[in-house]
Amino acid sequence: MLGPKSAVFTTVRARNGELFHLDLHLARLAKHAAVLGIEIPEIELPPDLDGLVKIQVDTSGVTYSVKPFYQEIHMEAEGITVPAPRWTRKVNGTKHGDWQPYRDITAEVFSKGADAGLLVHDFCIIDGDRVMPLVLDHDGVVWISDSKLGGVSSVTFDVCKQAIKDAGFIISSGRLNERLVARAKEFVLLGTGMGAARLTVLDDVDIGDDSDTLQQVCITALGENWI
Repeated sequence: MLGPKSAVFTTVRARNGELFHLDLHLARLAKHAAVLGIEIPEIELPPDLDGLVKIQVDTSGVTYSVKPFYQEIHMEAEGITVPAPRWTRKVNGTKHGDWQPYRDITAEVFSKGADAGLLVHDFCIIDGDRVMPLVLDHDGVVWISDSKLGGVSSVTFDVCKQAIKDAGFIISSGRLNERLVARAKEFVLLGTGMGAARLTVLDDVDIGDDSDTLQQVCITALGENWI
């Protein structure tokens, strides 16, 4: 079995050869590689890529693979909660080489007809299987999981962050516990494959009050070309 320090990767959205926010993805790749002790060589990609492009660095060098888009973009989503995979404190939060537990979770999510898996540790949501969760409360605060809890940093969130602030929302990190989620005004899932999806059902419980203000802010921030 390959250990987490065997590789580092990122997944970029590509349309007709344009790789969206590749600079941010490569910056995150380098940051996570430094944590895992992996040296990043020069990365060259072919033109005309289309789909979800996984860029990986391991002992054999740089490899890439392309998957087709497998979900609608900016959708209304249903999710389920699953226990979060855990590694050491240093490894948690990186896109590392022992990613099979995440793949298994995604397979479970799809087998149950859901759209996303929300990862739970110590009685709070810390991340998603392919998305970053954002919870908007009725005071206009957008809550994200504290990075110390082990969630993976999101390039999609980095793209949307300033627009969220410009729209008048306050971004705060903390614990996305059951009480906060149950009282959410809006619950948005951000990810390379899903864009800005609005979570409407979690574990067969309705989420939010049907407003989509935060989702629309994020969709606008991602831009028309994202689709």
